[in-house]
Amino acid sequence: MTKTFSQVKLDFDRKYTTAIEFDNFLPEHLTITKKTTLKKKNGSNNEQYYKWQFFYSLVYSGMYSKDYIGTEAYFPKGNKNSAPIKFDGAIFDDTNWFEHYKEYHNNKSQASLDWLRNHIIAVIEIKKENSKDVETVWNQQLKPALKESENDFCLGVLYDTERLYLFKKQEGKFLRLNEGYNTKKEASQTKDLQLHLTDSYNTIPTYEQLYQKIYHPKIDRSKRTIDHLEIISGVYSTQLTDGISAILRTMDKVSLKNQRGYEILIQIIALKIYDEKRSAKISSFLDWYKSDSEKERLDLLFFVTDRERNYVDLSDDEIQSFINRMRELYNEASQEYQFILKRVDTETINWQREEHIKIIAEIVQQFQDYSL
Repeated sequence: MTKTFSQVKLDFDRKYTTAIEFDNFLPEHLTITKKTTLKKKNGSNNEQYYKWQFFYSLVYSGMYSKDYIGTEAYFPKGNKNSAPIKFDGAIFDDTNWFEHYKEYHNNKSQASLDWLRNHIIAVIEIKKENSKDVETVWNQQLKPALKESENDFCLGVLYDTERLYLFKKQEGKFLRLNEGYNTKKEASQTKDLQLHLTDSYNTIPTYEQLYQKIYHPKIDRSKRTIDHLEIISGVYSTQLTDGISAILRTMDKVSLKNQRGYEILIQIIALKIYDEKRSAKISSFLDWYKSDSEKERLDLLFFVTDRERNYVDLSDDEIQSFINRMRELYNEASQEYQFILKRVDTETINWQREEHIKIIAEIVQQFQDYSL
């Protein structure tokens, strides 16, 4: 069974708490194999301990393959006589990154430097300062590192003595990844980022989630599990508020911005929560996928495709497929959520009434890519 970041971190601590040296399993600048000292002279953990604790947890939890990650990465800054900018860690979207990295540093290839900047998807700063000066580290180290990426989106990570802070560069804005921490939303500056608040380990995006956020590849939503969903970050999340606004507009258009409409909204959100818990529960019982049928049981049912939404008549096969899937989910969830859902799925929802289906499809559309 796959372990979480937190569980692997505990494994690292059990294995290396008393260790003096560590065999690096990631490139460090241009060096592939190297031993690192994990202790200060007085025997306490040094910064390298926390660096390798973080990367060990990131890789052995299965969140990222080691082939995409480099440590102690150097990029030029300013004119050729300026000191380079150093990343404690960098994550790329292509396993060929190290060949380009060597080509730049050994032969000063500007084409390779351009390639690297176009393929950085995350930069990482490691500290052992007990979060004494997060503001300076963010503004003078991590933020400049994020600027090296030429993608519209890049993840920034500060890991300071096991405290986690997640940031992002998005369309030229430099913000906390958790939008609830950005007190002035997109206009937030350093003082507005609530840097006294840390992020939970379970909010670190996986490689797949990060790749999706940057490149938006076409998704087959019928083949997704909860691990493929993006976490809604904070109660003030733009995704959440925009989604609810779109749902309310649809309710207004079909004249169901009333008690019945809100009952449908609450019940469909309950289906969303149940579907995620159902998938996660099945996953927890499977150490590996033994068959295609077992794997299919993990797939989420709470989704709507473009073809299903763009129906002409409620008798169309596409929209009927959506209706049948939602009714199946409703009848399964009603056995567990008896105080929210009705025993009979037609008591609140008229599955033959187009206004009801439009609301349901809008709710599913707005929340299907996010984990609640």
